[in-house]
Formats: sequence, structure tokens, C-alpha cells
Amino acid sequence: MNLLLILDLVGTFFFAVSGAMVGIKKNMDLFGIIVLGTVTAIGGGTLREILIGQFPPFALRQDLYFYLAICGSLLTYLFVEQLLRIQSVVLLADALGLGTFVTIGVTKALDVAITPTSAVILGTITAVAGGMIRDVLAQEIPYVLTRDFYAITCILGGIVYLILEGLGLPRRVTMAIVTAFVVLLRILAIRYRWKLPHPY
Repeated sequence: MNLLLILDLVGTFFFAVSGAMVGIKKNMDLFGIIVLGTVTAIGGGTLREILIGQFPPFALRQDLYFYLAICGSLLTYLFVEQLLRIQSVVLLADALGLGTFVTIGVTKALDVAITPTSAVILGTITAVAGGMIRDVLAQEIPYVLTRDFYAITCILGGIVYLILEGLGLPRRVTMAIVTAFVVLLRILAIRYRWKLPHPY
């Protein structure tokens, strides 16, 4: 099993957990919780593959992603009381999903020979689009538009990826470093409440 697939599966599971938690907080039934967990887990990657012309998207070619998303959602439903007691676990799950999906998005974008700027954009879309769909379904303003250091974290991770790629590091090393960088940056942003300037 290669590193890219491992990151993809890890990110899918943890994003399903964070998506399912939103469904639980919105008092949805089990079906709604699974739907939110699943769209969070595979929505961004699906949109990325549509944009780069890969049809059918990965989730429709490998049932494993659906099974993993459903499993993550069900486990969240079953152990919600424990998760609610330790909010840090949910935030960590989201950070891990963010880090892995940025890395996957940039890697797959570079593999189809698009521009570096577009690769960073697609890496960001991979990480945040599923959450945006989730929030729209939950009738919330998308989290990425209200938490300043969310999308910015993804963009910075994409830039670091391009720098390391330019330095000639082995891709496996680059992917591991970028994933860790994004996760750490997201955790620090939460811990110290980093925000961008507002007009008022």
C-alpha cells in the first residue's frame, strides 16, 4: 500500500468523523449523520477529479471510500458521548483530514501537469469543498468562510509542497512533511486563535 493511498484513507475516515459530528449537533437522524459524514469525506476529492477531467471520480471506482466514510460516521454515532467529552479529538480529526487531503490534492494535480498555482488551488479544494457541502446541507455558513486560518492553512501547505518539490526532495518525504506541516499549523491556529485582519 503506497503512501498516497494511506493518506487518502486516513483523511477519508477522519473527515467522516468531523462531518458526522456536525450532523449529530444538528440533531439529524442516523441517515442524515451518514450523509454529512460521507459528503465531507469524499466531496472535495470528487470535485477535484471532475475539475481535472478524471471520470468517473475515484469514489465511484472504489467502494472502499464509501465503506470507510460510512464506518467513520457510524462509529461517531455510536461513541458520540465520549467524543463530546473530548472536543480536542474532533478538532484533531479535522486537522488530520485537512493535512492529508491538501497533500493528496496537490500531488494528484501535479501528476496531470497543471500549473503550480492551480495545483495549490486544487489541493485547497480537495481539503475544504467537502466541508462546504456539509455546511450547506446543515444550513450553516460554510466553516471555511468564517474561520480565517482554515483555507489559508491549506494554501500555505500547498506552497510548502511546491517549494519542497522544487528542491528535489523525494515525493514521499515531501508528502509526509506537508501533511505534518498543515496539521501542526491548524492545531496552532486553533490553540492561539489566529485570525486574519477584518475590515471592522
